[in-house]
Amino acid sequence: MTENNQHFKFNIFCRDNNRGKKDVFSSDSTFDGKKQAVIESLNKIANKNLEKLTEDYTDLLVFPANFKIHKDEIGKSQILGINSDNKITTHNLMGFVGVDNVRLTIGSRFDKDEKNQFLLQYMLQKVFAINLVNLQTTVDNENIWDFLLFYIFPYYLNKALKQGVFKQYVRKQYNDSNVKGSVDVARHIRQNIPFMGKVAYNTREYSYDNPVTQLIRHTIEFIKATRFRNALSQSPQTVENVRLLQQLTPVYSLRDRQKVISQNLQLVSHPYFTEYEPLQKICLQILKYQGLALRKSSRRVYGVLFDGAWLWEEYLNVVLKENNLDFTHPENKTGKEPVYLFNGNKKETYPDFYKQNEIVIDAKYKHLGSESNEEVTNDYYQVITYMYRLKATIGVLLYPRENKTELTKFSMHTESYGDPYARFIKYGMEIPQNRENFVQFVSEIKGSETKLKEYLDELLDKIEVKTAELTS
Repeated sequence: MTENNQHFKFNIFCRDNNRGKKDVFSSDSTFDGKKQAVIESLNKIANKNLEKLTEDYTDLLVFPANFKIHKDEIGKSQILGINSDNKITTHNLMGFVGVDNVRLTIGSRFDKDEKNQFLLQYMLQKVFAINLVNLQTTVDNENIWDFLLFYIFPYYLNKALKQGVFKQYVRKQYNDSNVKGSVDVARHIRQNIPFMGKVAYNTREYSYDNPVTQLIRHTIEFIKATRFRNALSQSPQTVENVRLLQQLTPVYSLRDRQKVISQNLQLVSHPYFTEYEPLQKICLQILKYQGLALRKSSRRVYGVLFDGAWLWEEYLNVVLKENNLDFTHPENKTGKEPVYLFNGNKKETYPDFYKQNEIVIDAKYKHLGSESNEEVTNDYYQVITYMYRLKATIGVLLYPRENKTELTKFSMHTESYGDPYARFIKYGMEIPQNRENFVQFVSEIKGSETKLKEYLDELLDKIEVKTAELTS
């Protein structure tokens, strides 16, 4: 057990979407005589929706971070449920939560155990552009939650600055002859007697140098002083944004850190600068608690959680881009590029990936083995709806599976769909299991990615041939 885990007397590990199969206590004698206390701690977060939990416990971070702004369904989901038999039911969330002296870790259902969370780490690496392979040699695997925020910080820094540098009215003090605000009599007497031509005065100015940008600057300087400083140099965009923030905050002083933290406890709520609130939360976690360090703390509930559906979708987005597969990727989390079902921009929908008149892909982080499952049937309906709306020849339901890559194909009814080439395809992408180390896992999952790329290329080539035949 690492130093950071010693605060927790009780460690519980389970996997996502476990269907109520996890016994809180299993056969672990660690819990003897303490079961009621553990249940009382877990009940603080059990059977409660995320929107309420993140309001009650501000040190609980959830990604995607802006689910409240866009009224995403994730806000209605739960971290876990506990029944009367002390069985834990998990859903689509992965990560860790510290509750009192209980540490709950939820890994991917495809991962071996708490020390070998290879799929979760790999998806985080892809989505947030983190080089976890190199980090494996310097960081104890149990500490992934300790250092993770240092590497997520640049991702949200860059997203925020895409919206522009945050500006805010701030109170400034001057002592010169160019009076343009209200005279500060007390300060003037203190600084300007005998009178030498200067006047002390205060103004309110719309400035880039404000408590929010100061918070970001303090976080940058804090990270630079740690062994994770390379997080700030992993991309040219991050390097440029760090330089920009340093230029725009000339009054930065290490002595002001606690004051700046206090000024940012009220989070930004701005209709345009929507990406600054999650960035603020990350900065505060890093500065107040040195990331997500699992040390003794007065925090009742804290941690970091990732929506598996969002992470799987964004991971696939990176894979498709890396393989030069140019799909449109609407984002229901941000309201970007909706597809409307009806005229007059009525009824927004968000297919995960599509090429108009060619192919639509819906990514699902679900158990999709059973054809009789009602939820699976609804997923079929969703893809078929997208196909009709986008006039797509191919519809793909793309999900992860434990065994070898699996393809299930269905021909669409020609008399109703009108395209004899139209196909619905359920594609189960193989996730390597029980690998000895992360490097081996990465090597094999890249093979799965290559298979996916080759199959999509094949589908697109067939669509191109079909189109040429129909137009010749």
